[in-house]
Amino acid sequence: MDNESNPASDTEVPPLLAYELDRLSTLFANWASMAGRDNILPPPSPHAFRLLSLDREADSIPQDLAEIIQSDSILAARVLGVANSALYMRGGKPLFDVRSAVQRLGVNLAFEVSEAQLIGKWFRKDAPAIDQDLLEGLWLEYLVTGFFGREIASALDDDDVDPMLVYAGGMLHDVGTLVLCGAEPTLMSRFIRTDYGRGTPLNTAFVQAHTRIGAAMLHRWGAPKELVHCAQRHHAILEPDELTSTLVVFIADHLHDTLFTDQRVTIELPGDYQPGCAGPMTPEVQIAVRTLGIEDKFDAIVEKVILGSHRLKAIVSGAV
Repeated sequence: MDNESNPASDTEVPPLLAYELDRLSTLFANWASMAGRDNILPPPSPHAFRLLSLDREADSIPQDLAEIIQSDSILAARVLGVANSALYMRGGKPLFDVRSAVQRLGVNLAFEVSEAQLIGKWFRKDAPAIDQDLLEGLWLEYLVTGFFGREIASALDDDDVDPMLVYAGGMLHDVGTLVLCGAEPTLMSRFIRTDYGRGTPLNTAFVQAHTRIGAAMLHRWGAPKELVHCAQRHHAILEPDELTSTLVVFIADHLHDTLFTDQRVTIELPGDYQPGCAGPMTPEVQIAVRTLGIEDKFDAIVEKVILGSHRLKAIVSGAV
């Protein structure tokens, strides 16, 4: 959807006031104390990380995946609902057991739906008490990052990069922002809606705060190291020995405008939310694309995500 067609995108948000700037500066400076607290944001379901530990090349993967799905009644109902939807049933009989649903959907789609369901359920239930439009906007942004990240990772000729782990990394890379929102919901809502103070020292302080908090939280929750690195370094000046998964999420985090300005995409941005604290494509992103050797594939990757945006829309709406 073209953002110009969204009336909310034309709504001017009043700039931050002096006292808000002072309070935000203090909030970001105190990142270390928040990183050590467990009461602001509880961890996602442990099943979200269990899924990432599965060997999707093993012969037992359909059974292993089904066992995790069955251990969460809401997740099981969601996966069965997808398998029995008109898009996937295709004239077949309704299914009533999870193993058959996994077989019908295939491991990759069953994993995609399961991981998004688990993280999305946590996000909506336990994320900070910010207003609904902003919460839905952030969730949409993180899903888009995950979708782009997975497709970029899938295009790489690198067996050491797990596309599904990158998918989760995209959805969880801004955990630190959620922690800050939990500490100051109204203030952070204003900060985000005024474009994250982009181009100012306050934005630099925010980047340092939310990346450090996010890495600390994910480490304490026992997340895979790749997810910790994605949270810690998705705004950093990339190093020669950077983890490939971090490079992928760094690129994906700059592609929101590419999706939402395409006329074929019908996902509506909630309220006055405009996604992306990372901003649009930059020369550094182009360098990362060249580093991964995907210049000749990049346009096709973006096109694939755009053409598959109905799946993204379905996950956001809860229909899939």
